[in-house]
Amino acid sequence: MKKLILILIIGLIYSCKPRIKNNPETLEKVFAMSDFDIEIQNWGCFGGSEEHFNVTVKNNGFLLKSKRTGKSHLVSKIKMDSLKNYLKTKIGKENYGGCTSSEYIRIGSLFNSVDYQHSYCSGIEATMINDLLNYYELISKNEKEN
Repeated sequence: MKKLILILIIGLIYSCKPRIKNNPETLEKVFAMSDFDIEIQNWGCFGGSEEHFNVTVKNNGFLLKSKRTGKSHLVSKIKMDSLKNYLKTKIGKENYGGCTSSEYIRIGSLFNSVDYQHSYCSGIEATMINDLLNYYELISKNEKEN
C-alpha cells in the first residue's frame, strides 16, 4: 500500500511540471493552440524580473494578458509568427555567451511547452521579445496607475 501511495505522489508531482520538448513539432503545436502561456525571465547583475502571460487566439491576432497586472492588449499574427520563427531557430541549441545577463522564455501549456535560455551582453537580445510582444507596456501601465 505504501508503494502505491508513493507511486501516486511521484506521478502527481511529475504531472504538475510542464512537459518541455524543445523541437519544431512541439513549437508548431503550441502556436496552433487557442490558449497558451508565456513565461519570460530576465536576469542581470543588479536584479531581474519574471513575467507570466496568457495568450488567447482572436480573429484579428493574439490577446496577450499579464497574469500579474491583469492588463492586456492585442498582438498581431505577424508578430507572433516572428516570435515563432525566432524560437524555431533557437530552441534545442546551446547558447552560452559568457555574459552577465540572461533571458529565459517558456511558451506553451502544461502538456506542450518549449523553452529557450541564453545569455547576452547587449540590449538588443534583451528587448527583442518585448519588441514583438510589447509586454513592457502591460507592466508599465500598472506602475504608472499606482
